[in-house]
Amino acid sequence: MKVIKNIMKKIPNAIIIIASILVGTDIAYKADAAQIPATQNRDTLSVGKTWTLKQCTDYALENNVALEQSKIDADNAAIDVKTAKAAKYPSVSASASQNYSGNYFNNSTSEKNSYSGNYGVSANWTLYKGGYLNNIVKEKNVTRQIQDLTYTKNRLDLKVAVAQYYVQVLYDMENIKIRQESLASSKAQWERGKEFLKAGNMSKADCAKLEAQYNADNYQLVTAHSTYDSDMVNLKNALKLEREEMGIVTPEISEDKVLEIIPDRRNVFAKAINLRPEIEISKLYIKNSELELANAKYNPTISLNASSGTNNVSGTGTNYGKQIKTNWANTVGVTITVPIYSNRTYRSATEKAKNNISYYKLAAEQTENDMYKTIDNLYLNAKNTQQEYISAKQSYISAKESYDLVYEQFNLGMKNLVELEQEKSAYLSAEQQVAQTKYMALYNLQVLKFYMGEEIDI
Repeated sequence: MKVIKNIMKKIPNAIIIIASILVGTDIAYKADAAQIPATQNRDTLSVGKTWTLKQCTDYALENNVALEQSKIDADNAAIDVKTAKAAKYPSVSASASQNYSGNYFNNSTSEKNSYSGNYGVSANWTLYKGGYLNNIVKEKNVTRQIQDLTYTKNRLDLKVAVAQYYVQVLYDMENIKIRQESLASSKAQWERGKEFLKAGNMSKADCAKLEAQYNADNYQLVTAHSTYDSDMVNLKNALKLEREEMGIVTPEISEDKVLEIIPDRRNVFAKAINLRPEIEISKLYIKNSELELANAKYNPTISLNASSGTNNVSGTGTNYGKQIKTNWANTVGVTITVPIYSNRTYRSATEKAKNNISYYKLAAEQTENDMYKTIDNLYLNAKNTQQEYISAKQSYISAKESYDLVYEQFNLGMKNLVELEQEKSAYLSAEQQVAQTKYMALYNLQVLKFYMGEEIDI
């Protein structure tokens, strides 16, 4: 104790004053937090309803505009299937016409005005078209499956997007807290510094440094709030909540969850290839092109036509009812249509269908490659960010120990204010790195497991 007292006697008065400012930092933070300027102390994080990730996801699935449109596309595709099936059956129509004609230049009064009517029912039934009608039904059914799977894919993509926005907002919230702590600390130091400057116990240069640090921390907090607002807008857009205020629940995230064992990428891909709709969609596009090729061939058409009808004309001396009965006629006929020359329509359709088959085969291969690339990136990102998280925590512990040590040395006059601020900056940077790598590792791991059929759990 005597040694410490002897050392303290040799410390310049100004350094002792600055040390006394920093000694009260933790207490000052709690006391002065409410004194942060109004623009920084806004309650952005807690306005309106607070949402969990599951609530956000469920709401988005029910209200997202793009997803609703995708559902309508799927419904319309199902209607097209019914229309294609109905084309295999006869079509029946009825018609009735009543006509009037007048010839006012005819001297015969009885021939100036005449009336006539035609009434009938007709039917048409395509009996044969080389499998065209059956192929159309199959083609429309494949299109319906594509739209259904596209809707499913859009739901999965929306879940990932909501999770991404949610995790980003969680990080933004933690970053704001870190910046608020730093600002409160800087404010307490600066306020005390101004008091000692008035008393003549601190130089203007040291007080200016404290003010500059406060302004820098204030700017960082403003930037953190701006980033939070921007990321919250993205989340609200996904939820169709553009005009409403909201906040999100901050879950307890254990280290075990962040450092959970990462599934092997090959196992993830093996499961995803059977679970994800993208691969099946690409296969169905190939099948659709094959059906288009089958329908592009020259096919004769055999159709059955039938009609039944009658007519009447005025001025014949026969009453209306008798004319209707007498003129009633029924016809039945078969029509055979054989394409001879169609201005290259069929040949062009065949060539395009073959090209489409090749195109969609390449697209299917690319889809599979893209999926593996996505899974591979998620795996590597999860692995790297886990390692970065471990390293960041170690750096944080080291930075905190270094800051505490430099703080003690500063109190003993062995370090100056600039060195202390450098250590503080390194300490805050390490704290941010821990938060960032924690959420990145968590997100990549959860999305990787999502490709295996599990729900995203944050």
